[in-house]
Amino acid sequence: MGIFGSLFGLRRRIAVGFDAPAMWVSSSVSELPAVQRCVSLIAGDVARCPILLRDSAGNAVSDPAVEELLSGQAQGQYLTGSDFRRWMAAEALLTGNSFAQIVTDSLGQPVAFRPISSQSMSMREDTDGTLRWYYQEQEVDYSAVLHFKGTTSIGNPYWGASPLGAIKTAAESAADIESSIRAWAKAGCQQKNVFSHPGQMRPDVRDQMRTAFTLQHLTPGAASLPVFVGEGIKIEQMSPTWASDVAAMRGSASKLVANAFGVPAAYLDMSDARTQPEVAQAYVSGCLEVWGRNFEAEITSKLCRPGVRASFDWTPVTEGDFRTAGRAYKQLVEVGVLSVNDARRRLGFPPVPGKDIPEVLISGVTGVGGDGSDA
Repeated sequence: MGIFGSLFGLRRRIAVGFDAPAMWVSSSVSELPAVQRCVSLIAGDVARCPILLRDSAGNAVSDPAVEELLSGQAQGQYLTGSDFRRWMAAEALLTGNSFAQIVTDSLGQPVAFRPISSQSMSMREDTDGTLRWYYQEQEVDYSAVLHFKGTTSIGNPYWGASPLGAIKTAAESAADIESSIRAWAKAGCQQKNVFSHPGQMRPDVRDQMRTAFTLQHLTPGAASLPVFVGEGIKIEQMSPTWASDVAAMRGSASKLVANAFGVPAAYLDMSDARTQPEVAQAYVSGCLEVWGRNFEAEITSKLCRPGVRASFDWTPVTEGDFRTAGRAYKQLVEVGVLSVNDARRRLGFPPVPGKDIPEVLISGVTGVGGDGSDA
């Protein structure tokens, strides 16, 4: 039966349906620095932020099996919860879809996730409207497969699409720009030159001069060698502003990529933008919450028991660096909004005895637990 034997069954072939969207994202596009940065940021935050389980009243609930799968260590040959989430997010962002089999034990409890190549999956629709999913032409129980999607696939509602599809032309142009920069670097960062000769020049002489100049100067090792010309020959650059023009185009293309993913453009470099609360909040609301919604829905419907909902806690992103978070929590603890242990848990520290009740710690401010009265 194989590793998917418990999921597959022999059923009749179907008549109509929706095939997987065609893959177009080339390696030159997926390797763009801006694309790698955006995917790394989103997938990294999806992997590191806690997933909370709550009931319909909003109260926290516990499900050790699900929590261990999503955040725990690897079991045997399988991925850790963090590595699994990171891979699923990156795969969905770049290809539009990511799949994983939910491996269960003899009691039907989930014990592991096994990633599945999206190119091995297909979906068909019966003439009566029943949707059937297949892995390598064998039918699979879709309720036992996690399916994370990128953005909406126009004309194919059951599949996701990479956000790069919305900027396909711009992304391919950006890849061409990177290719031209690599060629420029291989030529010793020499720009295209024009040689002017005051008199007539035979074609064979011109070709010999061009060949000799290329061999002697258009390589990285010869970039510093001086050029000697005679007979009144002048050398000029065809485009003196080529380097700055390319840099501007590259920056513009990077912003388009960031916009497609919903990542603030300020996050593309390694500046301190992530420590700015307003930028971090824009990143969460315009990017992480959008991509995370499908993840939350899949986890809720296929892993959680009835009445329980899974949701990401994006607090580690919005709280910024440790120093900034410490100052913010200090103020909230001092005015009685949070207890000491509330702040310690959010910062990753264990609770201390007797510090679970919020209380006012500064004079002149009344809060919950302060002087026994409401503010």
